[in-house]
Amino acid sequence: MRWFTALLMLAVPAALTGETPAPLTCPATLNPAGANGQGVARQFERINIYNGKPGGEEYDLAPDDQTQAGSRITQVWFLKDYRSMAIFVRCRYRGTSAVTTLDVPAKYQKCTFTFEMDKKNNITGTPEFSCK
Repeated sequence: MRWFTALLMLAVPAALTGETPAPLTCPATLNPAGANGQGVARQFERINIYNGKPGGEEYDLAPDDQTQAGSRITQVWFLKDYRSMAIFVRCRYRGTSAVTTLDVPAKYQKCTFTFEMDKKNNITGTPEFSCK
């Protein structure tokens, strides 16, 4: 009977047990290879969220909500309505065109990007991004 209980516990999905997935985030830095093969660490700057196929038919999704308090801006995407296609995020970094692409599994329902912008519309400080 114990083996049956253990097997049943393994078969129950995390959604039914009340467990929430760890937040999905962009790496804080990216080291794209330079001309000499060695990269310089580039800091995370911003994201774009898409549905479709990376490099194929892809559609840039606008935030569903945005709030601003002074120079601090928070953008939110509610992913449920975009699930007819795959959803992915491109993490972008300061001073390089290199990106990191992350698939956003269906268990994630909301993505939030918080950043500060200066008067010249440049992102400053340390932006924060996660999907939950």
